[in-house]
Amino acid sequence: MSNTWAKRSLCLLFVLLVFKNAMAQSDLTLDQALKEGVENSHELKSAQSAFELAHWKKREALGSFLPRIDIVANHVFDLKYQQIQISPTSVFESTYPKTSFGALASFNLFDGFRSSFNYMAGIKNEEAAQLEYEHSKIAIENAIRLKYFQALGAQVLATVAEANLKTLTDHLKKAQDLLKQGELTKVDVLKIQVQVEQAIPEKFSAQDNVYLARKSLAEAMGSQDETRVLIEALPTPDEKLFDHFDLNSEVQSMGRLDLKAMKKRVEASEVINKSDRSQWLPKVNLVADYQYYNNRNFSLNETDKFRNAYSFGINFSWNVFDGGVSYAKFNESYYQKKQLEEKSKKSEMSSANDAEFWKRRFLNSAVLYSAKLRSVVASKESVRIYQTGLKAGTRTSSDLLDAELDLARSEAGVVKAQLDAIEAKLNLELAIGRRI
Repeated sequence: MSNTWAKRSLCLLFVLLVFKNAMAQSDLTLDQALKEGVENSHELKSAQSAFELAHWKKREALGSFLPRIDIVANHVFDLKYQQIQISPTSVFESTYPKTSFGALASFNLFDGFRSSFNYMAGIKNEEAAQLEYEHSKIAIENAIRLKYFQALGAQVLATVAEANLKTLTDHLKKAQDLLKQGELTKVDVLKIQVQVEQAIPEKFSAQDNVYLARKSLAEAMGSQDETRVLIEALPTPDEKLFDHFDLNSEVQSMGRLDLKAMKKRVEASEVINKSDRSQWLPKVNLVADYQYYNNRNFSLNETDKFRNAYSFGINFSWNVFDGGVSYAKFNESYYQKKQLEEKSKKSEMSSANDAEFWKRRFLNSAVLYSAKLRSVVASKESVRIYQTGLKAGTRTSSDLLDAELDLARSEAGVVKAQLDAIEAKLNLELAIGRRI
């Protein structure tokens, strides 16, 4: 009997844990959305791959400072020797190994500092890729924040639109009853009916906006669909947020990670241009060659037929003319450097304007939010007065309906002002490169 109760208790505990887990998964907090979005973001994974690529390109450049060793092996199955004329009556066949094993080694002593320049450029490109990754992460997090609150706001607006339609429908029924009683004219009923017809597509449009906003949120989170309940509340914009905020110093500090990354790219392009210029300098390598060979027969295992040979020395080369290839590469890197410089200057100029725009947009939205809140309070008071007046016979149902519509518009205006403020604040954070 005790075993039976123990099994039932364990089963019940398991069911409760599963139910609790299922309930937890049915809600979606902003932190959960950010965590999942960062983990699943294809854009962020691409930025991570770009960073890894830059890292290994730097490692490739580092290899120029290390010796290069190649293991070589050759075996021929048939051959015909070249003949060397020693005298009019003497001809010798030149011999070379039928089988050989060996190693070739070279070490760069001087290449016009090209290896050093390439390694320096690799370091700067890796730093730029790291900054671009961090910027992408902030941008993705801000996009998820914005999409989350837009989806939340769309739900609120859909609720307002549905409540507005219900209010109009109730008024239409009452108006139709009063028309039958002779207390309203047909014009009054038609006016309400027109408002109902306008509210119906507005309701469906609001529902479509909810669906599209949720799909947009899911895309930002790197998933196909997202149906969990959003449980956060829309943040309240604060008009005094920037009272002690110096926008000029924020912009001049160059906090934007993407601008820092672009400056690193410009520096890397300058170094690459120097590297291409060094192609016209001579190159000096330390070289070594060792061979273990058989030039007597085609055997691979007769060790007494094998001999060894080696060489060790310095190799000097100087490219005097290569058809203009080096000159073309030098000019390519020069104009690529100029292109990046101009893009960097343009981005720096526009960053200040972007920051100023979004700061003003936020402040305007915050002021509008406060105004809409006051409108909601006033509209609620108007609705209360008209309801009292309707009961007393001093106000008409049309007056009450207008007051209720004003209230719905004010409530929708509050939500829209909040969403505009959220968007402005997030974009301002991107413009200055830090959280506010």
